[in-house]
Amino acid sequence: MKKKCVESNNSDARNINDVLYYKLLVNIFMALNVVELATVSKVCKTWRKARSDPKLWHKLDLSVLCNKPFNVPRMLGSWKYSSERLTKVLRGILAQSEVRHIRCFVFNYYAYLKDEHLLLVARRTPNLKMLVLPAICNLSKEAIEHAISLWVGLESITITRMINHKNIFPAIGKYCKGITGLKFTIGFEMDHARALIQHTPNLKFLSLQSIIVSFRALHSVLENLKHLEIVNLCHSLIIDKHDTSNRVILYTSHQLQHHQ
Repeated sequence: MKKKCVESNNSDARNINDVLYYKLLVNIFMALNVVELATVSKVCKTWRKARSDPKLWHKLDLSVLCNKPFNVPRMLGSWKYSSERLTKVLRGILAQSEVRHIRCFVFNYYAYLKDEHLLLVARRTPNLKMLVLPAICNLSKEAIEHAISLWVGLESITITRMINHKNIFPAIGKYCKGITGLKFTIGFEMDHARALIQHTPNLKFLSLQSIIVSFRALHSVLENLKHLEIVNLCHSLIIDKHDTSNRVILYTSHQLQHHQ
């Protein structure tokens, strides 16, 4: 009887140690990027199991492509003439079954995004909640609508200067009813304001940080987006241009707080 108790205690102790070891590995692996996670999976079964934990796959940040072995140059539009290479890299990363857990996908800021790249990511990340696009994109209306239709649970998106808002906002309004956050990395004009009012009426957070913002456009979204709670204007320059004259008034975000 005593022998059975000892064996049972030893088994419980091993199970506890296995659980603690697994949790420790997961915590360590949280400091790794997607390329490094692929490498550690080759060590042993235990490490492979730990690197597959959903906690490690909530966010996929491709800014790592600027590092070895990919070495994407830190120049806008990098890989413009290497579309096949970027496709190959994305296929390799997205081939891992764990990508189904991804909630946030961050494209490399300097990569040159085309239709095939966007659609490849969209098909492999159906549970996406947050999307950050690169600085330069060459995307067709059809590709944008197809990709957005696969991300019906999308809640937040970063819009870059090369995305045609006439294509992306109707698609967002049609398929992504839960969009509550938007960030612009381009100048914010009246056309953008009208698109937001028409297609994202439930918007709660709008970031216009470090860009040039039309005062009229800003005033329009503040007046018409009834659910808007936060507008980030930090380091932005607000331009108030009068139609009846050539006068242009410039405000910083701090000065705007005191503008009547």
